[in-house]
Amino acid sequence: MRYDDQDYSPRQGFYRPFEKLLESRRRAAGEVLRTFDHGPDLERLPLLREAAEVLAHVFFTVRDQSKSDWFLTSGMIGHPTRVVARASAGHLQRVARACECGYIDQVTEHLSRIPDGPARLENFLDCSRADAALVPADHARWVYLVRNEAEWGIVNLGEINGRVQDALWELEEINPDLGRYGIMAAWRVLDLRAGYAIAAMVLQPSFIQTDFYDFRDFTDLASMRKQVTVALHQYRLLDTTPAIASPSPGSQKANVERVATEGSSDDDEVEDVWNAFTP
Repeated sequence: MRYDDQDYSPRQGFYRPFEKLLESRRRAAGEVLRTFDHGPDLERLPLLREAAEVLAHVFFTVRDQSKSDWFLTSGMIGHPTRVVARASAGHLQRVARACECGYIDQVTEHLSRIPDGPARLENFLDCSRADAALVPADHARWVYLVRNEAEWGIVNLGEINGRVQDALWELEEINPDLGRYGIMAAWRVLDLRAGYAIAAMVLQPSFIQTDFYDFRDFTDLASMRKQVTVALHQYRLLDTTPAIASPSPGSQKANVERVATEGSSDDDEVEDVWNAFTP
């Protein structure tokens, strides 16, 4: 199935960026991939600096999970965890600064520290092209928060072994009078039952009834995202393997290595792990 206007455009998280923006991101991904393959070129450092800044913004979009296109964009870069997205964005910013100063060695160093950088950027090019684009590999064990556009102040916590968008469609079939559901946060987890239980425990102060939690504003939602991320990270339940699209429907590239930089200590969410949540 392809992402298209009929299925996704009205939903928070699934809006497709304008083609001009996608083309800018594709050029950026291509430039950074060229550097991965051939190393930094002194004459191309201005192009690489601009590309790194564009891609840093892409990863921050996925980390924040608040833009209208965040989930679709996340799928295009292999659904990094928020921790991975933050670390990737930080290293890309350092690449941009190194380019500006002409520090070739630092460019190479920070590029090498981007978790699964080449695989994620190749996946982005495959999934974002205008013609014959691949479908992002969205099938996973998901714990998620969704919100209905007609019910301000309430989020639903759910779980699915499959695709989050299928859960949204099911909710809309059950509640046809409420309108569209949008995705506020999502986490790929290694153990669905444990992931859901920990998320529910973290959100207990906002509990209304089973699967329903209240919030006052978007700052509250951001806090919910962070607290659940921190707890799932602490319990090593986050699936950090890149979700790579394949030409064969429903299949993924197997045996993708996990990288040690996923738990980089320069990430604020990782630093907060041991203080933000006590089991």
